Amino acid sequence: MRVRPRSRVVGVSTLAFVVVLGGLTALRAWNLEPPTHVQSLVVDAGAVLVVGGVASHVARGETVGTRIGEGFVLALGPCLGFAVNLFVPVSTMESPLWVAYPLVAGAMLALALGGVGAGIGYVVRVVRARKTSNSAS
Repeated sequence: MRVRPRSRVVGVSTLAFVVVLGGLTALRAWNLEPPTHVQSLVVDAGAVLVVGGVASHVARGETVGTRIGEGFVLALGPCLGFAVNLFVPVSTMESPLWVAYPLVAGAMLALALGGVGAGIGYVVRVVRARKTSNSAS
């Protein structure tokens, strides 16, 4: 199993942040908001993609203990982009602590989605390891 460098994980997360925030902000700026059911479908598909990406990363060999936070870092980019786009326009009018809303919401989303993805990836890795050890016997 080849372990990717941490800088690549951070780079992928940053790229996801830019794409999600840029795409959602462009839709808002151009008044191209799709109907609510389409928005829900896009959010759900995005969540599935984040979980799948983290699960894939963990299944390929994220070493528990030394690189445990990488699943969270991968999930943080798109989750933070979504939260910033969602909360900044409404939270700036409510409180001087408006910066905290998107950061906390993005971190909580990333923790939830990253945790689910890490759990799925770990199960996949364990099942693969057992199949490999059973076939070698």
